[in-house]
Amino acid sequence: MNSLRIKPMRIKLLATFVIVWGYSILSTSQAQSIQINGLIEAGYVDAQYDNSWLKSWMEGGVGVLRFNQDDQFVLSQAVLDIKGDAVGNISYHMVANYYPDGDSHLGLSEAFLTYAPLSRGLKHQLKVGMFYPAMSLENVDIGWNSPYTYSFSAINAWVAEEIRTLGAEWSVTRSGRKHHSPHSFTAVASVFKANDPAGTLLAWRGWALHNRQTMLNEKVYFADYFQFGMFDKPFPDYLTVSEETDGRWGYYLGLNWRYLQSTDLRVYYYDNNADPLAIETNWQYAWENRFTSVALQHKFTDQLRILAQWMDGKTGMGTQDKGVYANFSSWYLLASYEWQQQRFSIRYDNFDVTETDNNPADPNNSNGDSITIAWRYTVDNHWNIGAEWLSVTSNNQNRTLWRNWQAENKQRQLMLLAQYRF
Repeated sequence: MNSLRIKPMRIKLLATFVIVWGYSILSTSQAQSIQINGLIEAGYVDAQYDNSWLKSWMEGGVGVLRFNQDDQFVLSQAVLDIKGDAVGNISYHMVANYYPDGDSHLGLSEAFLTYAPLSRGLKHQLKVGMFYPAMSLENVDIGWNSPYTYSFSAINAWVAEEIRTLGAEWSVTRSGRKHHSPHSFTAVASVFKANDPAGTLLAWRGWALHNRQTMLNEKVYFADYFQFGMFDKPFPDYLTVSEETDGRWGYYLGLNWRYLQSTDLRVYYYDNNADPLAIETNWQYAWENRFTSVALQHKFTDQLRILAQWMDGKTGMGTQDKGVYANFSSWYLLASYEWQQQRFSIRYDNFDVTETDNNPADPNNSNGDSITIAWRYTVDNHWNIGAEWLSVTSNNQNRTLWRNWQAENKQRQLMLLAQYRF
């Protein structure tokens, strides 16, 4: 490729966390409170694929589900969520995750400090560290899980994979209660680094549905499309989400609106401001990734609610002739009904990736849809059990690079799970 600028500069995220966490530990003698919560999720999985060669991307395959046909009894995840007051108006929050699959089994998905000074008028808050942008109304449970289904929507499964920032977020909230109004507003602005590879999975694997979150400095593998010699250099068949390649600052902006306790709307614009010609020594590129996300929740009653989210954006690396560029979009609609100790949820997802580069040797078009039905039963304060059935049809053109492999395939998955919380 032309005009490449190799910039191996990286941010030492682990060192940053050690500083943040060490500071909070040193302050425990003055701490006002500390909360330690956890979750362990395990059970039975029955995955059925149209073709035996369709394996999970977690094992370098071209499937869009986390589990394979030979996965049966699994430990899906374990989460440890620690938060508390450090000193003054500063609090800390850390989320540690364990997964039996993937490149890393134990690590951090979030670690940050929050400064929230007391105020009679507008409420200000500053967050510093590694965290998710708060654009999801689906992932509001402990450890950024969903209380509705066990598998995330395609949108938030991708956010869990590829969107993680190291930086600062400032928010300003106008409380409706303080101003005797049914309307509350929050404006959000953030600058960050360390999310340069965002978009890699969407372009080469497409959207997926699962609950696997990428952890600090973890590598996420996908199928080795580069064995077909479509590029001059052998790019790595993985990405490191927390990579800083070009030294640029990214940003996102958000606006949240709440009407009483019934309606929530979140609108976000994200731009990692990456240089698509910046490249690591291992030939991992920075991906110029930007998108808009709109999320809505409306509670008809205390028992019945709907959630919806739409995301639309573009990503790319290299040049138009010898690189990869694509537009991506997805949306979902979820309905959930709570009756006594039970919750019933159903979600429809639709997703699409459209290639926009001039490189026919590397097909990146993909699309599909899915239906997810889930049931949960709360046994007591610690235990809940449930079941989820998911059916997804995906049409990924790069599967045809392998001889006699078809672009369109259907995958179905039944999960019977138990969660223990503490």
